[in-house]
Amino acid sequence: MLDRIGLSLWTMQSTAAAPASIPALYRRLGEDARLVETLGLHSLWLAEHRLWYDGWCPAPLHAAAAAAAHTERLRFGTAMMLLPQHDPDGLADAARTFDRLTGGRLELGVGLGYRDAEYDALGLRRDRRGKAMEHNLGRLVERWPAADDDRRRPWVGGMAPVAIERAARHGCGLMLPQTLTGERLAETVAAYRAAATVPGRIGITKDVHVTDDRERETAFRAALRRHFAEEIGSWWALGGKLGFAQPEGLERQLARIDECLLAGPAAAVAEALAAPLEAGVDFLLLRVAFDFVDHAELRRQAVAVAEGVAPLLAGERSAR
Repeated sequence: MLDRIGLSLWTMQSTAAAPASIPALYRRLGEDARLVETLGLHSLWLAEHRLWYDGWCPAPLHAAAAAAAHTERLRFGTAMMLLPQHDPDGLADAARTFDRLTGGRLELGVGLGYRDAEYDALGLRRDRRGKAMEHNLGRLVERWPAADDDRRRPWVGGMAPVAIERAARHGCGLMLPQTLTGERLAETVAAYRAAATVPGRIGITKDVHVTDDRERETAFRAALRRHFAEEIGSWWALGGKLGFAQPEGLERQLARIDECLLAGPAAAVAEALAAPLEAGVDFLLLRVAFDFVDHAELRRQAVAVAEGVAPLLAGERSAR
């Protein structure tokens, strides 16, 4: 089961609540990568954003390359590289270099991005990102170092019909968001499988916090709500306006995120994670790293997933 679980999202953030120097963040990333490898998990994933006060990692492949030097077999993923904001040939060259130097350990995930400020700063039109995504993904797949290996093609993030169709048509994996559950998840998996030109992988992200302490669970839920309230309120367009200008829409999104959070004892988390696997998902990308989770707790969560959740999840699947 460990080979079907990755941990995310390392973002290299430094905030007023949890300040850290760049050298310290790189050092911690290397330490965390060694721990995740020692635990036997499949991969560690980073994310890309820029132009915000917290210094969110704007160059995840560079950070991953530094961490890869501290490991031997651990894979490194991106969830997501903002593909319309990149020159596809340059990104393909960087991906090939990383893949060659690490012995084929890259899980390249790409997505649209949603922040106007990032597009504006790069002189790009956010309303044209779909066309840019289509063109850039075609170029990226064409130049990908493992274009003949379906298991190693890029992941495409999203759940909209166009994202499903695009991933399937290019033979890419599909990485789904944490809020996709139940019948809609099953329908999405079926749609991708039906449209796929070659067998492809399906992954799903899930926010996870393992604890037997109800007070800690409650505190984590409150912190997660504050985290996403800032992100959604500042960056997400809901009904054509940013989240803070749409309080009802913002509240619906926050309620959905809380509903989909898997927090509690290892047994409860494992039981909940069995559902997407039963729906046909191949890979679980479990988010345990947030800017409000301190480094010691982050490492405890990595251990809890590997030694507490994964064995129970394997047992759940065997029983079914």
